[in-house]
Amino acid sequence: MNKDVDIVMKYFLITGMAKSGTTWVQRICRAHPEMHCRTEDQFTKFWGRVESLTKDYNDLIELRDGERDRQGVEAFTKNDATHLFYAMVRMALDKAPEALVWSGIKDLTLSAKGFLRFIPDARVINVIRDPRDVAISAIAHARRIGEDTGPAITGIGDRTVSDSCTYWVKQLRLIDRARTEHPGKTHDIRYEDLLTNFEPTLKRLLEFFGVEASSATIEALRRETDFKRLSGGRSPGETDSASYFRKGVAGDWRATLSRDQIALAASICGDDLLARGYELK
Repeated sequence: MNKDVDIVMKYFLITGMAKSGTTWVQRICRAHPEMHCRTEDQFTKFWGRVESLTKDYNDLIELRDGERDRQGVEAFTKNDATHLFYAMVRMALDKAPEALVWSGIKDLTLSAKGFLRFIPDARVINVIRDPRDVAISAIAHARRIGEDTGPAITGIGDRTVSDSCTYWVKQLRLIDRARTEHPGKTHDIRYEDLLTNFEPTLKRLLEFFGVEASSATIEALRRETDFKRLSGGRSPGETDSASYFRKGVAGDWRATLSRDQIALAASICGDDLLARGYELK
C-alpha cells in the first residue's frame, strides 16, 4: 500500500444468522492488514430511542412555535430519524485506525438494504450456514449462557428446527432484495466452504474488497483464526459445551436430528438448501 496516498476509508457490514460463523468472518476481516471489523454491535436496540428523540424534538418545536408567532415548523421525518440512526453507525465505523482501507461492523440485526442505502459505497458480507446446524449450535449457545435450561443437546425440539429454517429463508430473501437494489455490493460466504476450502473461499472474499489476497496473507489469516487457536488447543470435533467455540464442524444435524425433523427442514427450505449446495438428508 502506498502510504503517500490519502486513504478514503470504506465501510462494510457482516450479517447472517447467529451461530452461522459470523464471528469467524469478523475475526478474519479484523486480522487482515488493510481491514478492521468491530465485534458484535447492537444498534437496532437503540432504534426506538432515536424515534422517540426525533418525536420529542418535533413536539417541542411545535409547542414553542405555538407559543410565539406560528411561523410553522419543519419537523423531522422518519427518514430523518433513520439518517440520524445511521450517523451513529457511521461514527462507530469511523473509530477504525485511519490507515486502513475498510472498516466493518458485525451486526446481525442491521438491515443490509438500509446499510447500503444510507452508507455510500458500502459492502455487505452475508454468512450462510446450514440452518439445521444453526439450530443445534444456537441451542447449545443458549444453554451455555443460561437462556435455555431444557434437556441435553440431543433434545432439539421441532419448534427450534422450524424456527431456524424459517428465519434462514427470510434472511436469504432480505439479502436477495439488497442484492437486487445494490448490485455488486453483497457477497455470500458459506461457513462450510471456509471449513473445507479456506484459501479459495477467502481469496474470493478478499478480491471482493480489492485487498491483498496472496497465499501468504491468507495462510496468516488462517493461522490467526484457526479453531484450535481460538478454542485453546482443541481440534475441530472436540466438544466443549462451556466454550463459545464449541465444536467447529459442519454436519452435526445428521447425527442429532430425527428423521422427522430432517423432513421438516426439507419441507420448509428444501429448495433453498439445494440451491446453495446443501444435501436434504
